[in-house]
Amino acid sequence: MPREGIRTDTQSLAREGQNFQDLGSRFSAAAAALQNGLASVGACSPTSGGPAAPQQGQVEGFVQGLTSFADKANMPPWGDDEIGEKFGIAYEGLQTGMFESMNHLAQELTNIGGALGSMAKNHDANESFNEGLIREQRNDIDFAAGSGGTTSHLTKSV
Repeated sequence: MPREGIRTDTQSLAREGQNFQDLGSRFSAAAAALQNGLASVGACSPTSGGPAAPQQGQVEGFVQGLTSFADKANMPPWGDDEIGEKFGIAYEGLQTGMFESMNHLAQELTNIGGALGSMAKNHDANESFNEGLIREQRNDIDFAAGSGGTTSHLTKSV
């Protein structure tokens, strides 16, 4: 039974690389939208250069309704009760790292996609090169055996 060797579907590899790059871009946009949405309710600083803060939706309207009372005007979005206070302390301590991590993840997804695309391209080039070498070796063997063929640049003159 002849051996087929290892087969690599480089078209799928390249396609999945593009999918990773698209995922990285979408994740980056979602992270920016999250940060800008949180900034619109005073829960963090907006992104620089990211998408504009979304128009007021149900959540923002609800938060605005809760904070529109005179005694609640300067309250953080998570409230000033015991649970809200504890959440705010934890959130504020982690928000910078959280946004940095999300941006890093988006960049790494994009990098992985680019690497997969390069891998597919390099694998195709390597396979073409190896096939060319094998053809030349076969021609050299055929020529040496006296069965015709052509002399390649690898054939040594005696």
